[in-house]
Amino acid sequence: MVCRITSTNSRRIAGVTLVDYIMGLAIGTLVLGAVCAFSLLNARGFASFSSYTSFDLANRRTMDQMTKDFRMVQGVTNFSSNTISMVDYDGTPLKYYYNAGKQVLNRVKGSVTNTLLTDCTRLSFSMGMRDMTNATFGFEPTTNWWECKAIIVDWSCSLKLLGSTNEDLPQTHTVVIRN
Repeated sequence: MVCRITSTNSRRIAGVTLVDYIMGLAIGTLVLGAVCAFSLLNARGFASFSSYTSFDLANRRTMDQMTKDFRMVQGVTNFSSNTISMVDYDGTPLKYYYNAGKQVLNRVKGSVTNTLLTDCTRLSFSMGMRDMTNATFGFEPTTNWWECKAIIVDWSCSLKLLGSTNEDLPQTHTVVIRN
């Protein structure tokens, strides 16, 4: 068997040039940047979803507690837009008050204080008489606590998370006093 040299070019290509390294580095950087941006977007989405879930849970607990308490009270003893004091069914004083500085809603029964809402940006109490208005089918408003037969609570919560503010939908809750 006879071997022949078919090429007279003695220069051989044996490796990757600097231009190939730079192009590969640029493409890798773009892919890594896209993955990081996608991860950040997903992290914000999951954080928002988590905050809305916690808002919903806190709103449900607060509405349940208020409904249970307000329906059973003997009467309202004091009222302002951020505080309402009542006498509970067992004769114990019951008070709900909103602290705008700390953004919390507290419930005080006797000497026990419970925090019902945190990160509450606004909350207001209003009272209504037993009579309903014809125009809106709402309760006729009153400022006299001895005429109060319905308590209306309006609030909204928000939370700053990962540089953006997540706001919960405004909640309005009306409870009619049974007695």
